[in-house]
Amino acid sequence: MVELQPRPTESKTGRVCMRDKVPSPKKFQPVPSILKRIFQAQEEAASTGISKDLCYVKELGVRGNILRLLPDQGSFLYSESLSHASCLQKLLSFNLSAIGDEEQLTMAQLGLDLGPNTYYNLGPELELSLSLVQTEPHVIDQATPKMGKMFTLQSVPWPQGVLHFNLLDVAKRNNDPHKNLGLFLEIVVKGGRALGENFQLEGTCARLRRSLHTSLLVVTLHPEQCRSPSRKRRAAVSTSKASCKSLCHRHQLFINFRDLGWHKWIIAPKGFMANYCHGECPFSLTISLNSSNYAFMQALMHAVDPEVPQAVCIPTKLSPISMLYQDNDDNVILRHYEDMIVDECGCG
Repeated sequence: MVELQPRPTESKTGRVCMRDKVPSPKKFQPVPSILKRIFQAQEEAASTGISKDLCYVKELGVRGNILRLLPDQGSFLYSESLSHASCLQKLLSFNLSAIGDEEQLTMAQLGLDLGPNTYYNLGPELELSLSLVQTEPHVIDQATPKMGKMFTLQSVPWPQGVLHFNLLDVAKRNNDPHKNLGLFLEIVVKGGRALGENFQLEGTCARLRRSLHTSLLVVTLHPEQCRSPSRKRRAAVSTSKASCKSLCHRHQLFINFRDLGWHKWIIAPKGFMANYCHGECPFSLTISLNSSNYAFMQALMHAVDPEVPQAVCIPTKLSPISMLYQDNDDNVILRHYEDMIVDECGCG
């Protein structure tokens, strides 16, 4: 069911359990464009009746049913030992504690936004380097952080726009997946005196620090929540063909998140047509309706012994939905939820 906490408790089957306490984000954050595009594509496919695997992110080319865009919680480092050409040093810190033990990491993409990409007022060439931080970011002495091995060195013109770096292997090698992922970013201005006398290094670095925005897009797959389609059952009797309104069939039920008070943390959708199953399951209906073999045998036994209860009207086919919401850390999350909409009913 719906995850009501950033890290809910789960049953042994791996299904998310409903909790009384719901997230209480401080305020709604802007929805990242990548999550908005993926959500809108899933909504459009659902509205047109196109069958889509919501546990495969086509736009990113990876398997996954949970997408998180984690903000950088690090800070700039200021040191007297910085060389003249070193434009900035920044400690990047990403909180991975929301990722559950059952989730399989399929993508970790670092995004470095250096400001709008433009062909006008081109700045100097920059050299970017990324290194691992070996100690917890929140306990690091900002003057002397303990650095690990450098894993990225790249030269780019500036302004450049958004640069992306694949950190999947780096994140998987993280000793404890529940601790922060710490990285050290340094940007150096290349060219030295060749840039000319009118070039102001200090002003360029100040603009770069103001425009720099970093985030980590994390995609995970929860295997138990992305099950293979169940075996095909017999065709169900639609509501319009039901000979009696008292017989088992699907009824419409729209769940409005505002009525539940969930609009305070769910961004989209505002609600959904969940439906429900209700009605009687007489012996004749267990033959014609979308029912299990066990329901048929139970109906036979009820005819012989009335103390054996009749089969009950239950969902036999359900479909998923996708939701955009925020957790208590104000992270915007796009998540796929199985078995949320009742499509067909039967006796079981």
